[in-house]
Amino acid sequence: MLKALMKLQEGPGHVALHEKPAPIAQKGEVLVKIMAAGICGTDLKICAGQTWSNPPVVLGHEVSGIICALGEDVDGVQIGDRVVCETAQVICGDCYYCHSGHYLMCDKRLSIGYGVDGGMAEYMVARKGILHALPHTVSFSNGAVCEPLAVAVHAVYDTVPVKSTDIALVSGCGAIGLLVAQVVRSLGARVIMTGLDVDIPRLQLAKTLGVEYTVNVETENLQQRVKEVTDGMGVDLAYDCSGSATAIRGALQSLKKRGQMVQIGLTKPDLEIPYSLFTGRELRLFGTFGHNWVSWEQALKLIATDKVKISPLVTHHFLLDDWERAFAVAENREGIKVMLHPNGLTD
Repeated sequence: MLKALMKLQEGPGHVALHEKPAPIAQKGEVLVKIMAAGICGTDLKICAGQTWSNPPVVLGHEVSGIICALGEDVDGVQIGDRVVCETAQVICGDCYYCHSGHYLMCDKRLSIGYGVDGGMAEYMVARKGILHALPHTVSFSNGAVCEPLAVAVHAVYDTVPVKSTDIALVSGCGAIGLLVAQVVRSLGARVIMTGLDVDIPRLQLAKTLGVEYTVNVETENLQQRVKEVTDGMGVDLAYDCSGSATAIRGALQSLKKRGQMVQIGLTKPDLEIPYSLFTGRELRLFGTFGHNWVSWEQALKLIATDKVKISPLVTHHFLLDDWERAFAVAENREGIKVMLHPNGLTD
C-alpha cells in the first residue's frame, strides 16, 4: 500500500490522503518513485470542484523522480534513471495530432493528475514515451518545474518568432508568467511585466530575473508606461498568462499596429474580446496549450544551462502528510511554486 493525495469524487472538496495499492508498471510503462510534485493552479481548481477530473484519481502533474521498475518491452531507460514526466499518459497514437507530434490535442488523451493517477503519491506509473532524462545537475524540485516551463517554451517558441529587437508585454506574474518572461529574455527581447498590488513581491523578483520594466496596473497607467518604453509605438508581442478579461484587453491595447499576442492563461468560456481592435490595426492572436516533446527537451536545456532560473520560483517544500498546509500556501499566493515530497525532503 502507498499514500496518495486523491480527488475521491466530483464537487468541491473531496480531496484526501488515501492509502491504495501500489501501481504496477504494465507493458511499455515504468514505475517512478516520486521525489517532487509541484502544486499547480489546476490542482487548486480540482480541489475546489471548478474544473474537470476523473475521480477517484491521484492528483499531481508536475513531477520528477527515479525509475524503480520496468514493465515489459521498455528499452532506452533503466532502473535508477532520474526522470521528469510529460502529462499525456493515454493517447490513441493513431490520429492526425498524435502523428504530427501534437498529441495533447488527441481526443483520447488522458493526462496524469486528473485523467489518470498522477504524482502526488509515493509511486506513479508512466509510459516510456513521456519520460525525459533529468540531468544530475538539476534538483528534483527544479525538475518538477519542467512541466510549466515546457508550457512557456511552447508558447514562445512555437507561435511567434521573437527577435532581439522586440519589446514584449507579459501579463500575469505567477509561475507561468515568470517563466515566459525568462524564455523571452533568453532570446534577447526586452520585457514589460504587469501585476497587481498583491503581486509587488513577484514584480520585484521579476526584476532580479532580468525583466526590465514592471507595472502595477492598480497604481500605474499601463498604456502610458508602454508608450514611454516603446517611444509611442506599442509592444511588438504580448503574452497573457492570467486569463483575466481586464489583462487581456490591456494587452491588446498595448500592442503596436500589426502586433501579435499569445493567449496562454485559461479564460472563462464567455470572455468578451474587443474584436474591433484587430481589423484596423491588423493585430494577430494565437492560442497555445500545453507542450510537446521538443518543448520539454528545450526546457531541460534552459534549466541545465541556467538561462532560465528555477530555484527562485520554488519557494516552499512540504511532506505529503502536510498537503493541506501546502495547498493553503499555494491558494493564498504565499508562495510561487510549492513542492510536495512524497518520499521525503531530498533537495
